Amino acid sequence: MAAHPAGPYSTYRLFEWCMATMMILIAVTLVMPGDTMERSALKPIADMGFTEENMALFFGAVGVLRAMALYLNGHFNNIVVGPKGAYIRAACAAGGCFIMGQLTGALIFEAFKGPEAPSFVIPVFGTLAGFEALSVYIAALDGVARKSRIGKALDQLERMVG
Repeated sequence: MAAHPAGPYSTYRLFEWCMATMMILIAVTLVMPGDTMERSALKPIADMGFTEENMALFFGAVGVLRAMALYLNGHFNNIVVGPKGAYIRAACAAGGCFIMGQLTGALIFEAFKGPEAPSFVIPVFGTLAGFEALSVYIAALDGVARKSRIGKALDQLERMVG
């Protein structure tokens, strides 16, 4: 199979690339002038105590770390990166799942609290949380597979060397 432009191992990780990019862009949006958290869909989250600075820092850090792990997993050999990159991807996906789940929960709670119609963003954040949970599982399996491949390769090398 031809290598994907995002890296030879990125063909099945496009959702993870999408989430990493989205997190970085959310961080950029939150640091722009104006009060993004006071808009109607995000007001319940601001009322829970989240600040734009905290959210921007979280989204930016997780997005950049995840993009770096995806790049390293896609461009470097297993022996160099090993399973650590996959475990970093899993941790970042877990962080994304956690925050998307919290955003979903806050918006659902707000929908039951007031007379206004529920936010249309609830299914978006809920779907992202579900697929992030799936990304955690896939990245963890990738880490285990990389670890076992490295172990087999080292065993074969030891047998050859003597």
